[in-house]
Amino acid sequence: MFTERRGPQKLNRNQSFQNGLRADKSGMNSKPVDFKLELQNNSWLRIGLTAKNKEKVFTNLFCHFNMENLREGFNALDGSKAVGIDGITKEQYGRNLDGNLNDLLSRLHKGTYRPQLKRGAEIPKTNGQMRPLAIASFEDKIVEWVLAKLLTTIYEPIFTKFSYGFRPKRSTLDAIKVFFCSLKDNKRPYVVEIDFTNFFNTVPHKRLLKMISKRVSDRRMISLIARLLQVGIMEKTGDIKQNEVGTPQGAIVSPVLANIYLHFALDEWFMKEWVPAGAVMTRYADDAVFCFELEGDANQFSQALKARMTDYRLTLNEEKSRQVNFNKKQKQAFSFLGFTFYWCKDRGSQTQRLRVKTEQKRLDKKVQEYEAWVKEHRSKISLNEIWELTNAKLRGHYQAFGVYCNRPMLYTFYHRVLIRLFKWLNRRSQKRSYTWAGFKMRMRQTPLMVPPPVGQLKRLVDEVIYA
Repeated sequence: MFTERRGPQKLNRNQSFQNGLRADKSGMNSKPVDFKLELQNNSWLRIGLTAKNKEKVFTNLFCHFNMENLREGFNALDGSKAVGIDGITKEQYGRNLDGNLNDLLSRLHKGTYRPQLKRGAEIPKTNGQMRPLAIASFEDKIVEWVLAKLLTTIYEPIFTKFSYGFRPKRSTLDAIKVFFCSLKDNKRPYVVEIDFTNFFNTVPHKRLLKMISKRVSDRRMISLIARLLQVGIMEKTGDIKQNEVGTPQGAIVSPVLANIYLHFALDEWFMKEWVPAGAVMTRYADDAVFCFELEGDANQFSQALKARMTDYRLTLNEEKSRQVNFNKKQKQAFSFLGFTFYWCKDRGSQTQRLRVKTEQKRLDKKVQEYEAWVKEHRSKISLNEIWELTNAKLRGHYQAFGVYCNRPMLYTFYHRVLIRLFKWLNRRSQKRSYTWAGFKMRMRQTPLMVPPPVGQLKRLVDEVIYA
């Protein structure tokens, strides 16, 4: 009698736990593991398993502010980011890490922890206006990181599938893909695009805390969230602005708090009232678009949305919020998350297909940012470093906007970067650094990264569509 021999089978992490074994990198079961011990030692795993019950109310979460999680937050933070009003960097805080974390943990559990004032700052927006930021001190960033991780783990199971902003394993391109697929068959041509007026700085604190209390009844957690929300902001002038409303951008916990608010204010309502009628929504943080089969439904939704947002103390930007008939025959175009959507005929054919390309305003802003960077650094770092960092910036742009039908705009960005690089390298000193021929020779010796071929670009749908 023969016995069938079977080779080693690869097990995923969950299967390994169930069998009482931990899988190593080769897929072999090697080290025995106690699943109960793993649950006991891993806060996020323990909370995540409990949070799968969407009706669960968490009553004791503050115990997860412990040394292990605070240390994880310290390690996860980027030390190159802007510092708060105390001027303490990650490196300085880490010189006495154990002592600092023990002191922070003690103040958290005694209830004496108070976040410091945030430092006000501004960055330019694509429309030429300035976006206000609030920069926390490094210690407060650690607390916010742990809090954001807790809230994300708790609320991920109840967030809707059409919400993409600032969520694990979801990206801008994921939102673009879903929205593209909602439009490409022309079955939902009526699009409602909304834009909130200063959303992050208008979220009412009491309403937000009431929403969180439905799933988190731990009073110490609610109190901590309230303190982080209400901490003042020190402006450049030295004036202190009291933060009575809003979840200021720049705070680590702000994105998940914003998602919680919009989940209850918008997502659940849309899922209940409009999805049964065939409508589709795609939301990335406070940017959202809605697709409808019938123009009447789009009109009715627009009116109902205004009333709903007013009830939740949010204001729609009337200039940027609009309704578009995106039927193929209308030859309309509109932008979402840095991409412009439009209909275009195939080569040698009358068939129109949906296309996307980099939004012109976004492209111009990226080029301006690169020009400002090379202008500032052209005399501070070596030519080899300029080349290496330029390649990194090109690669990042291709990854962000690299979809199959957008290759012409990727080349536009590439050529505009080359022109500005040549221009500012020639202004490193009074003596001309390069002729165009010399620049081209340097390009042959150490080429800058050109856009990937069409076959290597991301596809928004499964079928092959040639650019």
